[in-house]
Amino acid sequence: MRLTFMDDQFDEWEAYVSGGQPGGTKAARVMFVCISTPTRRPRFVTHSSGDPTEAEHELHHMDEAGLMQLFKSSQELP
Repeated sequence: MRLTFMDDQFDEWEAYVSGGQPGGTKAARVMFVCISTPTRRPRFVTHSSGDPTEAEHELHHMDEAGLMQLFKSSQELP
């Protein structure tokens, strides 16, 4: 499942959950990819549970304010 939203700079972003391993070293991430300006670097935040199913559920039920807060706490991919 993917969500689209606009940031404070009027760029359009797509948010989705990457795969992960519950309890493993590779936790689920919420990824942010800019679709209006492809030169902007992708961003991510690691989901607290590490579980992709929980992360998908939370993202699906998140309101716009929550999504923006999550986006603002994200970091660029290295």
